[in-house]
Amino acid sequence: MQFNDEATLTKPSALPVERRALVDQLREAIARLTHGLAAAGLVEFVPPLLEINKLLGDMTDEISRADSLYSDEVITGTMRLIKTSEALLENRVIVQTIH
Repeated sequence: MQFNDEATLTKPSALPVERRALVDQLREAIARLTHGLAAAGLVEFVPPLLEINKLLGDMTDEISRADSLYSDEVITGTMRLIKTSEALLENRVIVQTIH
């Protein structure tokens, strides 16, 4: 999952059902990134991402029902983490390809 539009981070909070679906999508993206980072040899990033993914799963109900300020903050922070991890992985792949 790519998050190309930073404007999506400033939209008003979604309904609880939509938030739940978004958290599920974020968890899927983290799982794919974890696999990609491990395959690229960046294993030091795997345990924290696995822990974040587990916590998101444990807190899905709370995030989906929480007030919009809290849930938006969690979702936005997770999206930024994913974007940063994707950039790290893409940079690693590019560097390995050049050598």
